[in-house]
Amino acid sequence: MPYARTAALLAALLGAAPAGAQGLFKKTEPLEITISTNLAKLIKDRDSTDRVTHPAELAYKDSAGAIVKVATTLRTRGHFRRQVRNCDFPPLKVEIAKPAAKNTLFEGNRTLKLASTCRPSNSEYEQYILQEAAVYRMYQAITPWSYRVRLAHVTYQDSTGKAKPVQSWAFFVEDDGDLAQRRKAKKFETKGAYFEDLEPEQWGNVQLFEYMIGNTDWSVSGLHNITLLKDTTGIVHPVPFDFDWSGAVDTRYAVPNSGLPIKNVRERLWRGDCRTAEQLTPAIEHFKARREATDSAYMTLAALSPAMKERMHKYLAEFWSLVENPKKAAIEFKRSCATGN
Repeated sequence: MPYARTAALLAALLGAAPAGAQGLFKKTEPLEITISTNLAKLIKDRDSTDRVTHPAELAYKDSAGAIVKVATTLRTRGHFRRQVRNCDFPPLKVEIAKPAAKNTLFEGNRTLKLASTCRPSNSEYEQYILQEAAVYRMYQAITPWSYRVRLAHVTYQDSTGKAKPVQSWAFFVEDDGDLAQRRKAKKFETKGAYFEDLEPEQWGNVQLFEYMIGNTDWSVSGLHNITLLKDTTGIVHPVPFDFDWSGAVDTRYAVPNSGLPIKNVRERLWRGDCRTAEQLTPAIEHFKARREATDSAYMTLAALSPAMKERMHKYLAEFWSLVENPKKAAIEFKRSCATGN
């Protein structure tokens, strides 16, 4: 199958990194890790605006099978998934002091996002987190102006011994500061950016990819689920993140903004600029050249169920069918282009 043929190439693309980069993202196979902390306090730290720190210890086995322990600090983070009414378990930020990370897999990483399953006891929600990780990997296959991720199967141990362990699929997300350093750029955190402020090729990649996965939960001007990076020449590059509200993942809790002319997240809506067929063609051809790699990102993910792989494949096939004809795509996108983002 073509997915098997491209698996090695995809791994090389996803693990590609400059010399000295963090070892965490140099490989793609899932990690098996244990995080020990006061689980009761962590899970209760949800709806307050105060960001409490929670001492923790992260453990994993190195290539020789020896257990490596890393002192860390955890913080709950996020918005929707952090709230008790929405999720049983919050997304986390993992902070590691430089001395603690030295000579470990996490050397070079000071801060990392850790996206955990919203409801660890629910197999459907476990699939969601795998799907979202796969979407990140799909975008990595499109452009290096993308966040790197690393899957992990995590056992959360209660350091007090009073609570039962919680097991969950999760994935680490590269820190935005590390992404900026890797791309020799700096974060551009001013809201109100216009489409014309953005580097054309990367802006084309973002809007086409967000349409491809059926994601409308993003905004350039509002810096919502978009990071802007300014390179050494002053050009601004947009980088998307957070894809759990996309049609490709299709979580139970995802609903489109009430101001948009769609009823559910499986309905695609173009939220980019008004491009002609000629202007669209280079981006479309770029995507088509990487179709095997983007498909491989989820089709070769062993923990993702066959049913979910097939569901994602059918949904994405609709996109590929449309962009086979750039003129048809341009007509489709003109229905909603330049409505402001």
